[in-house]
Amino acid sequence: MPNGSQELIACASYTHARRHPMVLGRIAGWTPPFQLTITQIVVLLATFAVLTWSWSAWAQRLPGTVSLMVTTGLPMALAWAVRRVRVEGRSLPRAALGYVLVWCAPTAGTAGGRPYRPARPVHTSTGRLWLLGGQE
Repeated sequence: MPNGSQELIACASYTHARRHPMVLGRIAGWTPPFQLTITQIVVLLATFAVLTWSWSAWAQRLPGTVSLMVTTGLPMALAWAVRRVRVEGRSLPRAALGYVLVWCAPTAGTAGGRPYRPARPVHTSTGRLWLLGGQE
C-alpha cells in the first residue's frame, strides 16, 4: 500500500447487543412508555396477583390510600429491582432453570445418558454344612 492511501475497514461488532437482555417493546400492538424485560413483566404480574389475592389479609390494617399505594408501588419497585439481577453470572430465568435442572437430576449421576443405579446387593443365606467323618 502506498503511504498516503490507507483505507478504513468497515465492520460491525455485536457483542454489546448480546450483553443486554431481551426486552419487550410492543405488547399486543401497545407500546409501553419504557422497555421491560420478560423477568420484569413476570415479577410485576406475579407480585400484583399475590397482593390482590391476599388483599383481605393485610389491606384492612392499613388506610385505603396506603393499601392502594402498596398494591401498585410494590410490584413496580420489585420489577425495577430485578432489571439487572445476576445469579452466578447468569440472568434470573437462566439461573432458576439451572437450579431446577440440578434438583431434578438423579442423585447418583448418569451413565450412558441414563440414571445410574448401583446393583442391588445379593444376600446369601448361610447354613450349616455337616461333614461326616469317615472311619479309617
